[in-house]
Amino acid sequence: MCDLLLKSGTFSRLNEKIRPNSFLARSDPRDVARVESCTFICSNNKDDAGPTNNWADPKEMREKMTKLFAGSMKGRTMYVIPFCMGPIGSPYSKFGVEISDSPYVVVNMKIMTRIGTRVLTAIGDHWFLPCLHSVGAPLEPGQKDVSWPCNPEQRYIVHFTDEPFEVMSYGSGYGGNALLGKKCYALRIASVMGRKQGWLAEHCLILGLTSPEGKKYYVCAGFPSACGKTNLAMLVPTIPGWSVRCVGDDIAWIHVADDGRMYAINPEAGFFGVAPGTSNVSNRSAMITMRKNTIFTNVALTPNGDVWWEGMTKETPAELIDWTGQRWTPGCGRKAAHPNSRYTTPASQCPVIDPEWDNPNGVPICAFIFGGRRPRLIPLVTEALVWDHGVFMGSIISSELTAAAEGTLGQVRRDPFAMLPFCGYHMGDYFNHWFGFKKKLGYLVPKIFYVNWFRTGPNGNFLWPGFGENSRVLKWICERVDGVGKAKSTPIGYVPTSDALDVGGIDVSEQTLHQLLHVSADEWLEELPDISKFYDTFGDRLPQGLRTNLEKLKLRLLAYHDTPTQNRKLVSWVKEMKALCEPSRVRWIDGSDDEFDELCDILVSNQTFTRLNPELRPKSFLARSDPKDVIRVRSSVFVCCKVRDDAGPSNNWADPIEMRDKLKALFAGSMKGRTMYVVPFCMGPLGSPYSKYGVEITDSPYAVIGIRTLARTGRAVLDLLNEGESFLPCLHSVGCPLSPGESDVPWPCNISKRVIAHFTDVGEHAVYSYGSMYGANSILNKSCGALRMATVMAKQEGWIVSRCLTLGLTSPSGKKHYVCAAFPGGCGKTNLAMLVPTIPGWSVRCVGDDIAWLRYGDDGRLYAINPEIGFFDIAPGRSYMNDRSIMDTLSSHAIFTNVALTPEGDVWWEGLTREEPKSLVDWQGAQWTPGCGRKAAEPNARYLVSYKRCPVIDKEYDNPNGVPISAVILGCRRDSVYPLVHESMSFGQGVLLGALMSSNHSPDGERISVPRYDPFGMISYLGVDISQYMGDWGLIRERLGYQTPKIFFVNWFRKSKDSGKYLWPGFRENIRILKWIFNRIDGIGLVRRTPLGFVPAINQGELEMGSSSGQSSTSDQLLDVNGLDIGQEQLRELVSVVPEEWRQELVTAGKFLSGLVSKDPNHQAMVLPPEQLREWKKLEQKFGVPQ
Repeated sequence: MCDLLLKSGTFSRLNEKIRPNSFLARSDPRDVARVESCTFICSNNKDDAGPTNNWADPKEMREKMTKLFAGSMKGRTMYVIPFCMGPIGSPYSKFGVEISDSPYVVVNMKIMTRIGTRVLTAIGDHWFLPCLHSVGAPLEPGQKDVSWPCNPEQRYIVHFTDEPFEVMSYGSGYGGNALLGKKCYALRIASVMGRKQGWLAEHCLILGLTSPEGKKYYVCAGFPSACGKTNLAMLVPTIPGWSVRCVGDDIAWIHVADDGRMYAINPEAGFFGVAPGTSNVSNRSAMITMRKNTIFTNVALTPNGDVWWEGMTKETPAELIDWTGQRWTPGCGRKAAHPNSRYTTPASQCPVIDPEWDNPNGVPICAFIFGGRRPRLIPLVTEALVWDHGVFMGSIISSELTAAAEGTLGQVRRDPFAMLPFCGYHMGDYFNHWFGFKKKLGYLVPKIFYVNWFRTGPNGNFLWPGFGENSRVLKWICERVDGVGKAKSTPIGYVPTSDALDVGGIDVSEQTLHQLLHVSADEWLEELPDISKFYDTFGDRLPQGLRTNLEKLKLRLLAYHDTPTQNRKLVSWVKEMKALCEPSRVRWIDGSDDEFDELCDILVSNQTFTRLNPELRPKSFLARSDPKDVIRVRSSVFVCCKVRDDAGPSNNWADPIEMRDKLKALFAGSMKGRTMYVVPFCMGPLGSPYSKYGVEITDSPYAVIGIRTLARTGRAVLDLLNEGESFLPCLHSVGCPLSPGESDVPWPCNISKRVIAHFTDVGEHAVYSYGSMYGANSILNKSCGALRMATVMAKQEGWIVSRCLTLGLTSPSGKKHYVCAAFPGGCGKTNLAMLVPTIPGWSVRCVGDDIAWLRYGDDGRLYAINPEIGFFDIAPGRSYMNDRSIMDTLSSHAIFTNVALTPEGDVWWEGLTREEPKSLVDWQGAQWTPGCGRKAAEPNARYLVSYKRCPVIDKEYDNPNGVPISAVILGCRRDSVYPLVHESMSFGQGVLLGALMSSNHSPDGERISVPRYDPFGMISYLGVDISQYMGDWGLIRERLGYQTPKIFFVNWFRKSKDSGKYLWPGFRENIRILKWIFNRIDGIGLVRRTPLGFVPAINQGELEMGSSSGQSSTSDQLLDVNGLDIGQEQLRELVSVVPEEWRQELVTAGKFLSGLVSKDPNHQAMVLPPEQLREWKKLEQKFGVPQ
């Protein structure tokens, strides 16, 4: 046959040394593709053909075809080709006989099917499909034939889909128009047979995947033309240990077997694929398969007698003979190969053919994969929610038209299940047929997935590398089949989480991965009308299940896009704020990791964030603020309540009515051109009876990142925020509306109009912040919610808010005590919270580093919960020398603001290293060198990181009941006066000393002459009168009695009067103080009495009070300074209480406390509740202060 085709000029033999037993054919330029307009379904009932097929009356069509075929083969040989679709002997195979006058058809059918005598024997008395084909070019006696006979003006491909089934094709010799076992039989006729007999004929590849553990997965995958179906069928994985084997590259016949599972056979025996784009890069297996025994049609011919087509090699040959037989050179303006040029090659030659490819029983299918070619909208991979949803996904496949079909190249059309051109009956009935398999299969239904390798970025380039890298998506699909792959729920289905796909070793950044997996509710809502319109074409035969799934998708999208809660109060408030602020869109925050990553990507694209070197600081970012927006400004912070005195002397008061009017004017239209983010948050563990809920509305993704890092957020919070649950409404705007077309700045703010207002009256609780994006000015669940507003709630409900760390201290014997500790700023609070002990056997675990909510437990003890889940603190001064745990915490997944950037893409700040870098980019983005006179990092530069990263986080940090507090530690930063540590003689005296917490350093770390007093470290964070707050502390003793925690006071910063140097090493050595406190809690620490309280005894000789359990040595009960270069005199100075110093201290502190009440320097009244006032008088008497 091949010799005959060579002789007729249809074939050219290729170079035997390069491409053995292979041939090139060139068709008539008018006969180059499948012709849908000439393809007909002839059913008795026109409606059975459906709107996607060309219908013709079968009787009229038979008459027409009879006339056309009459004498059509004159002068030619009629070839009778018995063939079998599927393995001979398979219960699922079907027979056919094609009569054709084309030897080209004969040789292609020999490759694509099982043909000949063995098939004729197997047919016996079995049914077969009659297939009649003619090129429609009869030859008169003596008439010379052409190399490619055809009759394009009278071209018909006709399918008779009512019994008796039959196929007739006239006028074309090309591809599926003439090889009638392929699309005509294996899909169009077979789909009709499958519907009637209960099986499926699908335009699907079949492949087998084997994991590194040896587990095998068979999947079917259906794609429209030019979506990489053959490439996927013969994929060579790039991930170690995985293998892919090909069962079939184009068509699958799928049956339900006796074991209740779906099995697929490949009805073909060869590959008939599109050549252009196939290469050793895109499909090495196909290139190896076609090295011999292959027929090429309409490709180009090289000077050395081989084939070539566009995309086959990186370099274009200098000269070719193109597919029309003309000389071709690069730049001539023509394609060398026709876009629909083909290769026909035996499947048995494929190097990755599956050993089960010819199994008569087929292979078991565990998943279906469908896909299209969309530059946007569709994620890289999506898993259907259930089988019916998967059928819906298959029904809406859309892709670009290709040269394989008539139409406009690049136009997008829907191609349900990639079967639009190949279904032999009404597609509505076809969809219903798919739905029916759920009943047959039950829980054994395969999972259904949708992939899109072709998503593009803003520059139009593909985001995913495709080809062999698609094995990474297949791996995730196999993991999902096994129920172990990580996924997140979206309105359109399950997509991989950002860490679920194996992208190791490929150039796919986190930002790109988020783009690939992003689901845009807006884009999908825009898509729905087109889907609905497409469904309309199927009329009343469209299954109701598709309409139902479409409506469910719409509802999910609206919930995702609009309002994912039924809390009417919350919905009403959001609508009211939307109307006031006029944002471009509203987005409800769901709290997922992928959402967090997406927001970071948005901030990177806005230039608010700079992505740090992922090898040095993975998943971490640097932000630079506007230089005018770098700190909390007390003058802009207000407490708004009807009774001015309720705000107390330490707050700026504003009339609530006047402030609301002012804020309404500021917020009107403030979010134009921006996204309004709605962030539900929970302060405290989810489900804790002590937690509080809030919702912040903000136009700043930076603020959203902050809230998400410091609080529980999203849908988990909304699920608990029912109608009866109250929440704190928080409204924030940067105060920079954008006009249409106006470009944004990296750090939008409006400092001249900055205001942070807290409304504290019962029933009016709310927080508003305008004009600043920095830190707690925009992250309103922190200082505003967890401190100021929480103090108001605590006052009303009977609990206490403290700016305290909470830590768990465990002794070598395994006994554990939890303590809270409060300090003014710059006193080492975070250092203590994550302290790494220097004495053997002791451990410290962090429950929280900044805020504690203190409640009274049912067992009569004091309990603390941490309302936060992240760290937000000052960076300068942190280093591995003094803060190893926090530095480890910051090693990844951290946000840094206003620190410096190293040339290597990492962060730096003053105090981080002993040696300064030679050059940096400073916090304002300018080049920096040592000695330039500027700070590299802003003094208030911050870090933001989740507790999840902390190596010393306490396992009980999220306990909904909190942790029991055995002691409260208060502290100061003073060069003198206060001893290293002392225990208060009474709880009341301890509360008084809490009111005297102070520092002789400014917030910037500069030494000051007059101490800066900060009662309980809370003077800047109270929402109530400070006297009332201290009174609430005093009530603890009344509530708890003998179970009241002890109060200790520490001062790590005492200096030598002689040298001016610090007397105590501090940092990690503070564990020695904690050990002594631990012992005092247990009543075994040895002490010396002073007028101030009990200080550690220096030696046994100076004991005035103490006790021993009899189980501890005296040395264990002293302050442990073993291994430290501290002598007894130095230790004595550290714990000394000097009456002269304390007399002056009480005078200075008295002025401060009086000043909180009146600005008159002669005013004597102090802002102390009665109990603390009594303790004050006692101290004055003890130290001899004149009355």
